[in-house]
Amino acid sequence: MRPSIKIALAVFIGLSAMGLNVLWDLYFGKKLESAEVLVVKAGEEIGKKEMITRDKIAVELRDKKDLVEGVIYAQDYSKVVGKDAGQLLIGNSMISESMIDWDELVPDPDKDEAIRPIPTDWIYAKPGSLRRKDRVDIYLVPNSLTKDETQDLIEEGTVREVKDDEEKVTEDKETAPQLKPILENIPVVYAKDGANNEVVGVKPEGQADDKRLNATGQITELELLLTNEQFYTLYDSVLYKKSKLYITYN
Repeated sequence: MRPSIKIALAVFIGLSAMGLNVLWDLYFGKKLESAEVLVVKAGEEIGKKEMITRDKIAVELRDKKDLVEGVIYAQDYSKVVGKDAGQLLIGNSMISESMIDWDELVPDPDKDEAIRPIPTDWIYAKPGSLRRKDRVDIYLVPNSLTKDETQDLIEEGTVREVKDDEEKVTEDKETAPQLKPILENIPVVYAKDGANNEVVGVKPEGQADDKRLNATGQITELELLLTNEQFYTLYDSVLYKKSKLYITYN
């Protein structure tokens, strides 16, 4: 092989190696060491409880070593659009799962919402299987029914009455008093035990995967997301209409 050809070949190999190295650094290497994540566009800001819209977020490559915990990847873009921010999101910041109000449990001050504790003595009955993030319907039970523990409300809106130790059940559903909730679809923000620990489900060993069968404790503290008007409805019903709250969930 002539010397000129050898020199040309060496120069070609050298340039190719340099080109591949630059290409690796600029594209392939960066691609392997990075991930496409959702970020707030530069110069934009998304306020707490503000809806996240397409014009304020973007997909960017960020180094994997710099990713925040729970970061939202590009493939989940559509799941984020239309949700409310759970906190203030600033420009160029990555968006994580903890920053999104997935369950609509963050109070919206524009709607006069707040997390409000429900006093235990206001409650006539609630499911022991109730958990945080459930949504409840709230009925009223007159105190005249709750004074005697043998009296109760039964399914499908009929009322079980006890008079002179003789049980009388209203069976005609057309004429029976129908129960209607005074509040519906109310989010449960916290369901805690007496030690202020969240009550969570426990999978029974060797049984079906139903985490509502057992719990880490008994619910004594219940906190709901309510507007001022909704809270006043409960307050008025309990203190002035002399009723208690019968809480259910679907």
